[in-house]
Amino acid sequence: MLIYNYFISCYYKSGDFMIYQLYSKKEIKERPKRKLVTLESYVIGKNAPTVLICPGGAYKFVSDSNEGKPFAEKMNERGYNAFVLFYSTGSGNARYPYPLKDVARAMQFIKSKADELQIDADRIALMGSSAGGHLCAFFSTQYERFECEYEGKDYSLKPKALLLVYPVITMGELTHKVSRQNLLGFMTGKPEREAASVEKHITADYPPTFSWHNKDDKSVDYRNSVMLEEALKENGVVHEVIYYETGGHGIGLAQGKDAEGWINKAIDFLDRNI
Repeated sequence: MLIYNYFISCYYKSGDFMIYQLYSKKEIKERPKRKLVTLESYVIGKNAPTVLICPGGAYKFVSDSNEGKPFAEKMNERGYNAFVLFYSTGSGNARYPYPLKDVARAMQFIKSKADELQIDADRIALMGSSAGGHLCAFFSTQYERFECEYEGKDYSLKPKALLLVYPVITMGELTHKVSRQNLLGFMTGKPEREAASVEKHITADYPPTFSWHNKDDKSVDYRNSVMLEEALKENGVVHEVIYYETGGHGIGLAQGKDAEGWINKAIDFLDRNI
């Protein structure tokens, strides 16, 4: 069992939120780009549940401006603590399993800070958009692989629920090809693609899941969410999947679009299932 025998205290304040460094100096020395993996905290305390947000960006960058901070602020308004994860992205740096390890570390960090931040460590949901949706959905099939001792304790990394926003689900024919290339590389075969296709690994133990998608999405085919919905139904997983006719991709809160108000529906789902 891997032991992390150090305490992370590297953080700084930016505006109304704290930014935490998730890896130690030793780990950053081993892989320097780990320095870019940070966690923005939007904490209201009150022993409330928490949403860990993974914005999209094709595993190429983290689209915080429309799929990070705005979501976190909405979560705060509805009584949830929130964190935005800047996970490993870019050529080579986004290669499996680095982004999933970042999600695991973020969850461990949040749980280890639960008393200090006055949050409910047993109720943490994941929220992801586009490629970040794939990251959250994929992690939910893989989390046991990343459980290890952290700060002298073992933490369960299973999310209590998932909120997915126009997510990439499959690595097969209907995938978003740039996301697949960044996560798996250019020279991948069928076994690697199937291993990272969420719809093929959902079981009855999968977390309750909310997802939405626009049917005119030209970047991530809405049939990704159809595949997700079919797998959730087949395995008896509590879920809600909503389709809107227009709106395209990457629209965040979807103000002025068909999907406007989706985030309140997502949080209503969360209220019932976390």
